[in-house]
Amino acid sequence: MLAGPIIRWLCWYSNEEPMARSACAPPPPANRIAIIVMKSDAGPALCPFFGKCDGIWIVDTVTGATEFRANAQRTSAALCDLIVAAGLGRLICGFIGEPEKQRLCAAGIDVRLGSCVRTIQELVACFPALVAA
Repeated sequence: MLAGPIIRWLCWYSNEEPMARSACAPPPPANRIAIIVMKSDAGPALCPFFGKCDGIWIVDTVTGATEFRANAQRTSAALCDLIVAAGLGRLICGFIGEPEKQRLCAAGIDVRLGSCVRTIQELVACFPALVAA
């Protein structure tokens, strides 16, 4: 894909330092996938409500390690802050608003939409086949 080399060239050629730095920042690691979840007795499940979810369930696809981070404020802005701060490369959600999607994509996060009837494990395993948000 030519986008990467073109962006690197534009960043090298550009005199606009702040924009060059943000466009040339290395992407977050792709092996860490976050899923917007709600907790249930059966375990975490994909939540259809972006800002109102219980938090994010992080899966490291290399080590198999998992981690939960709570969405204490229950707002879309706070959830975006949580996701960006986690240093994630990929995100699965049931729904995401346009402003939140743009913010996360600008941070280099690959945002995909999943079905709430699938398990966390199924969503992680089929990430490449999920529809881009």
